[in-house]
Amino acid sequence: MTARLVLALGAETKLDVVPGAVEYALPFSTLKDAHRVNEKLIQLERKSFGNDSPIRVAIVGCGYSGVELAATISERLKDRGVVQAINVDKSILPNAPPGNRESAQKVLSSRNVQLLLGYFVRCIKKDDTTESHNNERFILELQPAERGVESKVIEVDLVLWTVGSKPLLAELEQSDKPIYLPLNGRGQAETDETLRVKGHPRIFAVGDSSAVRDGNGNLLPGTAQVAFQQADFAGWNLWAAINGRPLLPFRFQNLGEMMSLGRYDAAITPSFIDGLTLEGPIGHTARKIAYLIRLPTDEHRLKVGISWLAKSAVESTALLQDTITKMLSGQ
Repeated sequence: MTARLVLALGAETKLDVVPGAVEYALPFSTLKDAHRVNEKLIQLERKSFGNDSPIRVAIVGCGYSGVELAATISERLKDRGVVQAINVDKSILPNAPPGNRESAQKVLSSRNVQLLLGYFVRCIKKDDTTESHNNERFILELQPAERGVESKVIEVDLVLWTVGSKPLLAELEQSDKPIYLPLNGRGQAETDETLRVKGHPRIFAVGDSSAVRDGNGNLLPGTAQVAFQQADFAGWNLWAAINGRPLLPFRFQNLGEMMSLGRYDAAITPSFIDGLTLEGPIGHTARKIAYLIRLPTDEHRLKVGISWLAKSAVESTALLQDTITKMLSGQ
C-alpha cells in the first residue's frame, strides 16, 4: 500500500482569548481577511470624506503582521487617520533582528503611528452611543503588563487583531471519522525529524500543522520560511517512502528575515552577512527579488514580474500627476 497523507491545514487567528474580540475585531491572516479589512477601510474613508474627524484604527499585536499592517494603513490614511498599535511587550518585533526592528521603528515614527507598548487588551466593547451600524465605534480597555502603570481606554472605528493563532488539526478529531494525533499544547502534531507524525509513519505534517524542533530541542517558529523548507523535504520524503528509499531528516537553514513597510518601503536582514539590513526602496526591491526567486517556475516568475512592473508604472504615473497638480496649485 503506497497511500500517504500530508497535513498542511494552516492556522487561523485566535480571537476567543479576549471578551469582545470575536464580535468586534477583524483578523488578518488570510486573503479573505485582507479583503474584509480593505472593504471596511473604504467604508470608513467614504464616511469621513468632507469632515475633520480622523479614522481611528487600533492594531493589536506588534509582531511582523501587526507592524506591517500599521505601516501600510498609516501610509494609506496619512493625515486622515490615527493608527494605534498595541503590544504586551515593551518593544515592537521582540524576536526580529535588530536591523529590522530599527527600520520598522523609523517608518512607524515617520508616519505618526502611536505605539501603546506594555499593554494587553482586557476587553473590547461596542460604543452604545453611536447612532447606527454605519457609525459604530469600539472601546478597548487596556491593562498594563506591569504594576504601577495606569490603565488606558481608547475609542476606535476599526480593530484589527494579529496576535495568537490556532492550528486547525484539532478539528480532525471532531469529525465523524476522527484521526487521533499526538498534539502539543499549541495544537500542532508532534513529528519526528523526517516530518512524519509520531506513531503514524504514513502521515506527514508541515507548516502550522507540525511541531518540528531544531537540534537543541527548541520548537521552530511557524513562519513561511520554515514551511517552505519543510515542503521541499516532505516532497522528497514522500517519494522516498513510496519507493523504499531512506528518508532525509529536516534541517532548517535560517536565510534571514524580511518585512514590508508600505508600498515602497521594506526591511531585509540576510543571515549570511552579519549586521547588514537593507531598508527603504532598496529593501523593497530586494524583498521582491527574493519572492520571485522562491516562485516555483519561470512562468510564475514572468507573470508576477510583469504584474509588478505594470503596477509600478501606474503608481509612478499617478504620483507624477499628483506632484504636478500640487505644483500648479501652489501647494
